[in-house]
Amino acid sequence: MRCLLLLGWLLAVHPVTAQEKKEKLDAVIQRYHEYNMFDGAVLVAENGKVIYKNAFGLANREWNIPNTTDTKFMIGSVSKPLTALLVLVQVQKGLISLDKTISDYLPEFSKKNGRRITIKQLLSHTSGMPNYDIIKDFFPRISRQHFSREDYVKLYMDSSLAFEPGSSYYYSSWGYFTLGYIMERVTGKSYAQLMKEDIFDKAGMANSGSYFHTQVVNKRASGYDYTLDGYASADFRDQSNTMGTGDLYSTVEDLFKLHMALGNYSLLNKKLTDEMFAPGMRPAQYGYGWFNKQFKYTATDSVRSNFHLGMTEGFLSFFLRIPTTNSMVVILCNSSPTDFFGITGDLVKVLYGKPVTVKQPVHKAMEKLIAAKGAAAAVKEYAGMKNDSVHYYVDWISMDFLANQLLTLNRMEEARIVGEHNALEFPNKDLVLCTLGKIYEALGRKTDAAVYYKKALGISPTYEEARNRLKAIGIK
Repeated sequence: MRCLLLLGWLLAVHPVTAQEKKEKLDAVIQRYHEYNMFDGAVLVAENGKVIYKNAFGLANREWNIPNTTDTKFMIGSVSKPLTALLVLVQVQKGLISLDKTISDYLPEFSKKNGRRITIKQLLSHTSGMPNYDIIKDFFPRISRQHFSREDYVKLYMDSSLAFEPGSSYYYSSWGYFTLGYIMERVTGKSYAQLMKEDIFDKAGMANSGSYFHTQVVNKRASGYDYTLDGYASADFRDQSNTMGTGDLYSTVEDLFKLHMALGNYSLLNKKLTDEMFAPGMRPAQYGYGWFNKQFKYTATDSVRSNFHLGMTEGFLSFFLRIPTTNSMVVILCNSSPTDFFGITGDLVKVLYGKPVTVKQPVHKAMEKLIAAKGAAAAVKEYAGMKNDSVHYYVDWISMDFLANQLLTLNRMEEARIVGEHNALEFPNKDLVLCTLGKIYEALGRKTDAAVYYKKALGISPTYEEARNRLKAIGIK
């Protein structure tokens, strides 16, 4: 008992110092980098002060140029919190009303949908508007095309809604494109110009902007995909179809400035800020541009947070705010995929003095085994690694990506082996089941494909890709 009391006294008298946290944060992210799980920049702040920032890996592999803390990364859907903020700034100016509909601002928008969907519902993903995955070949046929705003809106404005607006939650990038277009029409300025004037300039975010692929942007990283053979340059996407949803680039330092500006209400008044950060409809609890919910960083510990994640060609991002302590964690990565929830969670553990052990990801070991011995041999060794929880951990999203990689590479037999294995290991994950359906479809096994598309829909009834693939193969 005396020893326990002494330990408690020592911890109280000698709390973890900022320098100790910095060293632990560095050790965590360094280990992820060593496992080929992180190339990019990271920043951690506590009580409004940056306690750690660093960069790892290469911004450009052709020229061997390293990432730095002022490297500019595409932030994918972390653009959505910024778009939501920009909309609310226009609300603050009296130019947009949250309760008005799409049709009030875009009269040419489909009347059957435009008159029913409000700005508030677009912001909170409760509009019922579908996402681009309802188009079977969106990638790469549509994603590589250039669109005017008017033509892109026509692509989806007549689509059937997933539910009555305001009755449920469904994540829709098309909803956020619509918000960007509405702001352009209301202000007479481009989304890029408006974002610069109302957000970036006022927050001092000099290294952020809206990207278009013909631009030359100093210090912008290239995006890469991890492959079975190492790295590959990420696929091309025309940014004309990501306006408002995923076209922004930024730095970890600029996003810290945004965090501080949100906290001191220098961009948006307190009333609207509180609305933005209010928890939305369960289970997502998505407010206006943010998931506003408890962030679970251990099996028993969580903290109230505002966060968003982003994925776009070759880039991944995670931006987490902890308002109660004015803290934040942001990771910007230019190699995909990675376990951004796991990385962010481990960094938060350090903030709260919890022990962290970074284990080797099973899917990385699987990649090497597939290259050396083939998929069947790799699957046989999976169980041993899974059971060795001291040294290994399993990330189902990355395992699913591995199956998709093999499918993309047209290594069909290996894709089938890994896909079937994943479906047995993760039977409650709709993405995994849909991936196996796609593999079976590519193999000409339509009946088997339909079984797994239906299983995916059984888990997520609004899963449009699974629904549309069922239609495409002619099975109801």
